[in-house]
Amino acid sequence: NGWAPLQKRLNTRRLEISAWAICASRRALDMIVDYAPQRVTFGVPLSDRQAVQWWVTEAKTNIHACRLMAQHAALKIDNGMDVSSEMSLLKAFSTEMAWTITDRAMQVYGGMGVSKESPLYLLAEHMRLSRIYEGPTEVHKGRVARDIFSGRF
Repeated sequence: NGWAPLQKRLNTRRLEISAWAICASRRALDMIVDYAPQRVTFGVPLSDRQAVQWWVTEAKTNIHACRLMAQHAALKIDNGMDVSSEMSLLKAFSTEMAWTITDRAMQVYGGMGVSKESPLYLLAEHMRLSRIYEGPTEVHKGRVARDIFSGRF
């Protein structure tokens, strides 16, 4: 009979990890927005390059969507509803999102982005581990797929 109480704790922990991932993503995006106009390559600021523009647009979109997913899951938890599928979806999405945005910020910063003195280095290190904590991304994706195919989600 221990699984149900444990699952509630795991859901809360996964929501916490997702909230941290959202904050990490916002920090990495802010760093891109601050630095990309300053860094010039081949005579053009990085902020003028389409790839970087798309990166920041995708990051902003994903952060917004992830924040709404987290708020919705938290509301369901507060109302005593089952959120197991949503938690798997949120945990996988949020940590992969943070990993991608942090990686792109490191690209924008170049060598400075991977130095141990950079906040990006710490974000990347933490986000890599967060993709494993409380179940790796692949496990959560499998869980969501099973729930979708079975009609539970």
